[in-house]
Amino acid sequence: MTYWEQECADKSLRETLIVLINNKDISLLEDEKELFRVLKRHLTRKELHAFCMKEGQKSNEAIAQRVSVKIEEVDLLLRKANRKLKQAKVSNEIFSKESSEHKE
Repeated sequence: MTYWEQECADKSLRETLIVLINNKDISLLEDEKELFRVLKRHLTRKELHAFCMKEGQKSNEAIAQRVSVKIEEVDLLLRKANRKLKQAKVSNEIFSKESSEHKE
């Protein structure tokens, strides 16, 4: 079971990423497990777990305790995760192939 499934069983990772990226002109991969694998490749374990917990409406205190960081560092972890999610190298992997055909 992935961190996402543990923390956000009732939410779609795909839909969450669409909202986060905020670009209606793109199409993301359909496979939730593949999306999670992309995130796992690009985020540290702590960033990924903090991101999943925050999306699951967990408090900063709970996140700090689970990922073994000081509470002051939780916001930094979340900012780093969000910044990485918006980088081109991550975006290129989560976009479906149909939407990235213009790259030749």
